[in-house]
Amino acid sequence: MEEQNENKKARIYNLIIVDESGSMQNLVHATMGGVTETINSIRSAQQQFADTQEHFLTLVTFDDTHGQRESVRTLIDCKPIAEVEDFKEYDPWGGTPLYDAMGKSITALYNRIKDDDDASAVVTVLTDGLENASEEWDAKGVKELIEKLKGEGWSFSYMGSAHNVKGVTVELSIDNFVEFSHDEMGMDSSWARDSSAKLRYYRRMNDEYRKGRSHSKEEWMNKKREMANDYYMDRVTPDHISTLQPDEIFVFGSNVNGFHAGGAAAAAMHNFGAVWGQGEGLQGQSYALPTMEGMDSMRAAVERFTQFAAQHPELRFLVTRIGCGIAGYRVQQVAPLFKDCIRLENVALPADFWAELGLNMNF
Repeated sequence: MEEQNENKKARIYNLIIVDESGSMQNLVHATMGGVTETINSIRSAQQQFADTQEHFLTLVTFDDTHGQRESVRTLIDCKPIAEVEDFKEYDPWGGTPLYDAMGKSITALYNRIKDDDDASAVVTVLTDGLENASEEWDAKGVKELIEKLKGEGWSFSYMGSAHNVKGVTVELSIDNFVEFSHDEMGMDSSWARDSSAKLRYYRRMNDEYRKGRSHSKEEWMNKKREMANDYYMDRVTPDHISTLQPDEIFVFGSNVNGFHAGGAAAAAMHNFGAVWGQGEGLQGQSYALPTMEGMDSMRAAVERFTQFAAQHPELRFLVTRIGCGIAGYRVQQVAPLFKDCIRLENVALPADFWAELGLNMNF
């Protein structure tokens, strides 16, 4: 066993690889906002977990402009997050040398941190198109590199749009991925989804270092692999729920009087502890949201639910298609009410709610 050392800190190297090819032109504002939001969330994590973590950022953009500028550009190179400014240099044009960007930047980071037992790497890739311009790296080489580093506890996530995202991630051996709609809504949701996953990863790392990281080297490597492998949690509510885990909460629509007479409300009362006469809030392993009193009332109830879920990270909330049954609302009306839940890793939404928020979670 390693000797416990309360002064040890995790050195977390965040690598963000961003597509700057011409097809990203209509997503300039959303991309810059998303990267800046991520930088801010890493800054916040550094402050929150200052006793156990040191955060660094590398930011790489890529395109192929036929020699007008370097195809792979490192805009921020392993800077302490406190020294990083907002993302301002972004001018999409040219082709998509995705493999070169990944191969070069990942290799450079590996060579920098490979001998540091307290170093962990969190790699995020954003692209809206297929590879078409790399000269030094191919899919096979990138896949071999990723598989090697996954074995060493590196985390990889891929945010993609306008191409076969699942096919590419399978080809590259990236298990954590999300497909976003090619618009500002999809881009915003994708960054929010990734930021929430990062925060969960940082929290888990904090928990390990709070305990003194008293693992053998092999045990610690296994723990890092575990945290990296489930970087993106499954956050899609099943279509049919008959049983719950002890920490799971069934979120259903009812009415302000708590008359749980039909649909998901009746199932909540019969199976998950919902209380007749309680129209809102936690009851047993269920949480009621009043949906029959108008959109403004439902919006306010969802806001209260979102605050409650944020205050209870130890619980996992399975939101059903509230408001879309007896209440008569459409998914397009209800799903946007849950936008702030994207940032909460402990909230699952129906697949069609996710789609309305710009994320395809049906894989």
